[in-house]
Amino acid sequence: MKSKWIIIVLAIAIPIAATAGTLSFLKLRKPPVEYRIAPVERGNITAVVTASGTLHPLLTVQVGSQVSGTIKEVYAGAESVVKEGQLIAKIDPAPFISKVNAAKANLEIAEAKVSNAAADVTKAEVKVKDTKRTYQRYETLLKDGAVTQEERDVALTNYQLALAEQEAAKARHELSQAELEQAKASLETAELDLSYTSIYSPVDGLVLSRNVDVGQTVAATFQTPTLFLIARDLTEMEAHLDVNEADVGRVRLGQPATFYVNAYPREVFNAEVVGVRSSPKVTQNVVTYDVVIGVDNSELKLKPGMTANATITVAESKDSIKIPNAALRFRPPSPEKEKKNASISQPPGEKRGPEKQVLYTLAGGGKLKAVPVELGISDENFTELIQGDIKEGDKVVVGMTTKAKEPTMPRRLY
Repeated sequence: MKSKWIIIVLAIAIPIAATAGTLSFLKLRKPPVEYRIAPVERGNITAVVTASGTLHPLLTVQVGSQVSGTIKEVYAGAESVVKEGQLIAKIDPAPFISKVNAAKANLEIAEAKVSNAAADVTKAEVKVKDTKRTYQRYETLLKDGAVTQEERDVALTNYQLALAEQEAAKARHELSQAELEQAKASLETAELDLSYTSIYSPVDGLVLSRNVDVGQTVAATFQTPTLFLIARDLTEMEAHLDVNEADVGRVRLGQPATFYVNAYPREVFNAEVVGVRSSPKVTQNVVTYDVVIGVDNSELKLKPGMTANATITVAESKDSIKIPNAALRFRPPSPEKEKKNASISQPPGEKRGPEKQVLYTLAGGGKLKAVPVELGISDENFTELIQGDIKEGDKVVVGMTTKAKEPTMPRRLY
């Protein structure tokens, strides 16, 4: 009976022990760690800034009308090539001719008034001289007793009245002269308005848009209406790019650029940075700055308003040792030991001086070896090596993979 119980106890205990041993085996055995490596290469590194914007002519002129009226003739349309001084539209001049004729008539009237006023001044001067002589004669005769005091006083009064009339005549003459100048100015204004009925192109260029037709009335009462939009010399254009505030500090005048437009997605156009604007643009809390690139459009393929997808070269390094950017992001499984040596990699861009960093290579036994380095410029995939115990062809760690091997289960003992 006792042996029977022993057998039962063993039958229960053995499977339990086997299970516990298996769990302990699985727990203690860690899966092996394997590191992914990449070679260190030599080549060129180009740091770029990408942005998009819109193509514009170097100069766009809005041609308007300075007078109101009805369009009588239009001599240019959209896509017309025009020369400076070429007549491109005409407003009905009839009302303005009438105003010129009226101004001329008013000028003639003013000239006649001036002549009459001048004659009155001459008459007044003659009268002054005559009454003065009479008064002086009566003054002498009064001393001799030949005339009475009353007669002498009358002569004095007439002389004084003549002086007053002379001053009045001179004032009327000055007034008529002012009216003459006003009439001349009115005539000049009327003739100027008449000249504005002929609209000429101010530049050599291409008409981008025509906003009027024959018979249409234009009103220039409050603001000058735009009749034509003329682009000057489309063989040279510029693209205005919206560059993020994080990148605009690396953009400089004269840097080369390339871009493509959706109309020619497989063709690359060359350009150059010609301006970096300081005025910010804020769109949905994103700050950008206007960077202008000059474009050669001698083949006239590009048109105003096209979207330019540009790449600006902000820094270059020739025949340099290139470190994969993934190696700069790698940190070992226990980073606490390396934190004091590691630093954050600079974003791709212009070199601001060597930057200290730590790379990892594999030493004997598959152990990691930290290698201090100094870095330069970066692009999307590689970073320039300035100094460090790394040479072309070396392998650097870029990541790690874990392989969990299937554990060997022990045989059941029952």
